[in-house]
Amino acid sequence: KPGRIRQFRRNLAMFGAPVGLFVYIDRTMGPPQWSDVGMFLQSLMLLAREHRLHTCAQEAWAQWHSTIDDHLKPPSEWMLFCGVALGYMDEDHPVNTLRTERATVDEIATFMW
Repeated sequence: KPGRIRQFRRNLAMFGAPVGLFVYIDRTMGPPQWSDVGMFLQSLMLLAREHRLHTCAQEAWAQWHSTIDDHLKPPSEWMLFCGVALGYMDEDHPVNTLRTERATVDEIATFMW
């Protein structure tokens, strides 16, 4: 439990990244547009990697939307979607050495020809 709390605190400190981004979406948009935000985030994260930067998308920030909004003062029609930490990964930090088992593509997808 103490380790989980420490990690949660690091999450809310953007894991020490020098740049923290907050991504908003118009409140009138529904789940179909949320997937558009996901595609935007993927593009942003891939572009960062192309420039040798690391990212971490952080949905946890949505829990703190009112606190963030108090500081950033976004238009009322905007909703905080997530945060993104942007910087350089500490490759020696123990959390970055964790490798978990993954299902194969054939286990999670069906390809129809």
